[in-house]
Amino acid sequence: MRTLEHRRHSERDAGGIHLNAAGVALARRVAGTLSRFDRVVASPKPRALETAELIGGRVDASLPALAEMPEDGWLLAGGGPPASFGDCAALLRRSSAAREYARSQLDAWRAELERVPPGGRLLLVSHGGVIELGAAAALPEAAAGWGKPVGYLEGVRLGWDGRRWRDGEVLRVDR
Repeated sequence: MRTLEHRRHSERDAGGIHLNAAGVALARRVAGTLSRFDRVVASPKPRALETAELIGGRVDASLPALAEMPEDGWLLAGGGPPASFGDCAALLRRSSAAREYARSQLDAWRAELERVPPGGRLLLVSHGGVIELGAAAALPEAAAGWGKPVGYLEGVRLGWDGRRWRDGEVLRVDR
């Protein structure tokens, strides 16, 4: 089984494109708790690339699909970000546009997982909303109980057996 760890970028100042000093410090602290990844892929946005470099030790590729929700993405969610993973699962049940977006995310995640060896680990670094919708599409029953959306450097860990998503958990960061 291959493992996907998908984390949100670290902290930045409002409107800023780069990590702030607190974000760099947080990323370094979290990096010290992580094992080595076989592949590290990030959104092309500077905050995601910087986070991936800090917690993954490198960036093997930049993937535009991870950049964020489509322009009208939060309109799919009723005008604002979902309040929980369960909200994302509910949104996926009622919105074909949200399901299509989530399917495209999962396709991209699986394609990157195929680039790591069996038993290997992939790190993706992207943005809020991208992670929750994709994870809720991968494991809807589990996601319904995962609680609030991910904060800085939080994310999900999902197991992929080559045919389907097998298990998952939310990764929280003690602030």
